[in-house]
Amino acid sequence: MSDIAKNLIGRKFDQICFVVPDIEAAMEMWKKTNGVEVWNVAYDLAKEQTQKEYRGQPGDFQFSCAYGFAGDTLIELARHDGGNSLYKDWIDSRGYGPHHIGFRQSSAEEYAQAEQHYLEQGLEKAMAGFFEGPFGNCRWSYWDTREQIGFYTELYYVDGELDERMAALRRGENVSITS
Repeated sequence: MSDIAKNLIGRKFDQICFVVPDIEAAMEMWKKTNGVEVWNVAYDLAKEQTQKEYRGQPGDFQFSCAYGFAGDTLIELARHDGGNSLYKDWIDSRGYGPHHIGFRQSSAEEYAQAEQHYLEQGLEKAMAGFFEGPFGNCRWSYWDTREQIGFYTELYYVDGELDERMAALRRGENVSITS
């Protein structure tokens, strides 16, 4: 096992994502059933993103997400809103439900190292994008690990004030991570 896999990626697991048809209904279920009460919803999240990729081609995907924390694990509820996306592919082939797990890197440099490691492992970058927000950035990519573990794997990082806002959301504070 490489040091990058062991130290850079493996110690950074923090997320699970579910593809849902109705974000509000899914948040309500998580509140009532699992006690995740504080959510931040980002409608049309992909609208302003750049460097969008889908299966090695320029991406046209649109999606919305809700974010909440169960302990230290980020719960992402994703809704496909249009275009070609892994969310749509998943819905068409498997229906709604668990879609990917995520490993959050601490910086753009760590993200680049993790991405290079995945490429060296022969994994396909299946979808990716870059969000430049008013108070921070997020670069993300989904890697096709369905054959190995049954779903996709995300690498991502956030910086700037966005990092602080994510920490506040983890503490249960009502904060916006997109505006």
